[in-house]
Amino acid sequence: MTPYNFNGSWTVIAPNLLAALAPFDQIDAELQVSNGVVTGTLNTYVDIGGNPPLCTTLGTVGTTLIATGTLDDAHNLTLNFPIEGGTGTILAALGDDPSTYTSGSMQVSGGTCAMSTVAVVIKGTPTVSTTNSSSPATITANLSGNWGMRAVYPLYITESLPIFGFYGALQFTNGSVTGTMMPNVNVMYGSGNCYLALRGSSGISPVSFTGTLDANNNLTLTAPFGGGTAIITATLGSNPQTWADASYQIVGGSCAISSTAMTIAQFAPVTGTYIGTFNEPNSVSDIPFAGTNVTVTAVLTQSTTPNSGGMFPITGTVNVTGACTDSASLVSGSVVYGGSVGLSAGTSGKIYLAGSNDPTGSAITYATFQDDTNFSCDTAYVGNLVRQ
Repeated sequence: MTPYNFNGSWTVIAPNLLAALAPFDQIDAELQVSNGVVTGTLNTYVDIGGNPPLCTTLGTVGTTLIATGTLDDAHNLTLNFPIEGGTGTILAALGDDPSTYTSGSMQVSGGTCAMSTVAVVIKGTPTVSTTNSSSPATITANLSGNWGMRAVYPLYITESLPIFGFYGALQFTNGSVTGTMMPNVNVMYGSGNCYLALRGSSGISPVSFTGTLDANNNLTLTAPFGGGTAIITATLGSNPQTWADASYQIVGGSCAISSTAMTIAQFAPVTGTYIGTFNEPNSVSDIPFAGTNVTVTAVLTQSTTPNSGGMFPITGTVNVTGACTDSASLVSGSVVYGGSVGLSAGTSGKIYLAGSNDPTGSAITYATFQDDTNFSCDTAYVGNLVRQ
C-alpha cells in the first residue's frame, strides 16, 4: 500500500460562517504526522468584510496557534488547538488523496472564540520530496485551459491595490502563450480611477495576453492595460493545478502598480457530480438557523473551449432537497473563469449557485444558493459542494 502523504500545508474552510458574526471562517495549517501523532501550527482568518471579530487577539490576518492530534490508519484526523481560553477541535475522515477536499466538522469549546459545531471542508498540499538537480521538473500536463492569478493573502482583500488579479483562458503552443483574461478590479482604489479607465459602455472588457514559457518553466505574460502595460512572471511547478509563486506589475497608465507578489494556478474543469449541505446562516451568531438545511446536488459539465471573454461555459442541472425543494437545468451564461463559478438555472434564470472552485476541481467552496422565484428558497443558503 502506498504510504499516505500527510505532511504539508492544509486548509480548512467553513463558508457557512461568512455571513455571520463568526470568530473565523478559515484556517491554514502546517502539519506533520509521526507514528500517528499530529503536530503543527494553525493560522486563523476572520471575515474582515463585515462584522468585527469576536476573537479579540486574532486580528484580521491571523495568529499562530499550536495544534496536536492523531491520524489513524483509516485516515481519521482529530486535531485540537487552544484558542482564546477555549479548545478548538477539527474532525475529518480524510480521503485517499489529501489534495482533494473532504467534508469534516469544527467547533470551539469555551473561551471568547466559542463556536458550535459547523461543517467544514479540508484539503492538504503535501510536501513533495525533491532531489538536487540542475534541470526543472518537466510539465507533462496540458497547460491550455482555465487559469487564475491573484495577489497573495491578505493583499487581495485590502484597498491598497488597483488590481487584485486576472482570471480566464490561456493557450500554450510550443513555448508561445496567448490568452484572454478578465481583471479583478478594485473599484474603490484611488476613487475608482483605474476602474473608470477600464470600464467601457458594456462594463469591464477582457484583456488579451501574449507571452512565453521557456524550458525552465518560466512564464512571462504581457498585455496593454489601462494606458500602461501589465506584466506577469512565474515559475510553474510540474503540476500546474497547484498554486505557484508569481509576481505582477503594471507599468504606466491609470492602474500603475509596482511589482507585487501573487499566486497562479491552472484550474481543472468543473465537471462531475457535486453534493453539499447548505443552510441559512444567522446574522448575529455562528449557529445556522435550525431547520434550514438543504442538500444541493449539481451535475456539471464544463466546456473545454472558452468564450470570447475567456470564460468557460458550463451546462448541467441543480437539484435541492430539504428545507426547500428545487430543480432546474442551467441556462446560457453559466460560466467558470479562474477560481469563480457562476451558475444560473431555470427558465427565467432566477436560480443562482455561485462559489469558488479549487484548482483540482474537487470542490466548490464559499458557495451560495438562492431561488428568487421560489418562496421557500428565496433566502441565501451557504455551504460547500464536494465532487463525488
